[in-house]
Amino acid sequence: MAGMGRRRAFLLAMLLCAGLLIPGARAQEDDGDADPQAAGGDGAGSVPAGAGSAPRPPFVQLKEQDSWVLEGCAVAFLLAFLVNLAVGRGRNERLAVAWTTELVAPDGVLDRNFSLLGPGDTEAGEVLLKDSMHVYKFWASGRRFCQGLLATLQLVRRQDLLAYSLQLVRGQKDVMELELRMSEGCMPPLVLAIAPPPVARTMQQDSADVKRLCKRVDPTRDRIAQWPERLTVLAEHSSIFYDLMTPQLLELAFGRDAFLAVKPYFRFLHITSELPEDAGPHKQARPQAGWLGPGGGKDGGKRLGGGKGVVRLSFSLPPEGDTATLNKFLVTVLLLADLLGSYRLSPEQQKRAAEARQKKEAEERAAVADDRQRRADERRQQKAAEEADRLKRMNPAQREKELERKQKLQAKRRMSRMSKKM
Repeated sequence: MAGMGRRRAFLLAMLLCAGLLIPGARAQEDDGDADPQAAGGDGAGSVPAGAGSAPRPPFVQLKEQDSWVLEGCAVAFLLAFLVNLAVGRGRNERLAVAWTTELVAPDGVLDRNFSLLGPGDTEAGEVLLKDSMHVYKFWASGRRFCQGLLATLQLVRRQDLLAYSLQLVRGQKDVMELELRMSEGCMPPLVLAIAPPPVARTMQQDSADVKRLCKRVDPTRDRIAQWPERLTVLAEHSSIFYDLMTPQLLELAFGRDAFLAVKPYFRFLHITSELPEDAGPHKQARPQAGWLGPGGGKDGGKRLGGGKGVVRLSFSLPPEGDTATLNKFLVTVLLLADLLGSYRLSPEQQKRAAEARQKKEAEERAAVADDRQRRADERRQQKAAEEADRLKRMNPAQREKELERKQKLQAKRRMSRMSKKM
């Protein structure tokens, strides 16, 4: 019985050991199938991973755009820019044609005073030159004392959305500039400028003739009792200003009562025999080739550029249809042309004008010489610095040889100069 008990205990122990070992063997077999290289190394029975099927590609999905606000704003701005380009260009063209129609009206101021309106070599009605989308020019000629009148329309840049917005913020207005070129010998040497204080200060800074030849003149009440208060006079001589401000001109535009009607539009009046090339904000407008006089071409350009004297009147455009204000400015320019054509300086005024111009020319020559000397000194210093830097990069033997060569060259030059003096 005791032997039977021992056998039963032994069998139970064997069964228990078998139950514990079989699950471990199965787990090891599963691990070997999943990673044969890790389990079996380079055994003959191992199979490479992925040999039976192709690798799966990564899953890629585009993210939808959250908002199209920026793109929509860009498209809207582009459309607005194109629409404004077409509308603004058409608006400027209509304004230019409307004001030119007023200028060339039959029995108008220009029609009565000039024998030819327009360049004279185009078809009937083609009297306006389109210089750009916002600049238009009109030429008239055939009058005593002057070669012609150039009217320049400088309109607001309505075709450019950004520039137009900026000009609206600044309050910029459409401008017409009348430039009357005097004939050779029909204008004495003089400079006179009349403008509101801000524009007058700018002219004193930017216009060479006003800056160097003019001084401020305060009109006295015993000479001109009704002179406007907010109007600055810059004249070469006070007598020139008083001589040109005739009662007719004061009654027309520059008297206190008459100026109230044109004050919202008047910008400046500039009379000069020096014809400055660049006059700052009132830079002169020059016609293109073919629009310089009757017939155009090279001859027309020579005819227009022959005279030095110029009368320049600039004003903002009044409301459409206000021909009365436009005619006042036109008559003012023509009246000044007649006054200047018959005006003569006294011997004392001629002497002072000649001395002032000689002084101006001497100052200009001195300025040119100083500028030339300054540039020469700068080149000399730069060359000396480059030579010193080149000598530093040489070894001592090369440097000594180069210095000896320079000394010989300088001695040779001194001998040459001495021989020339002898």
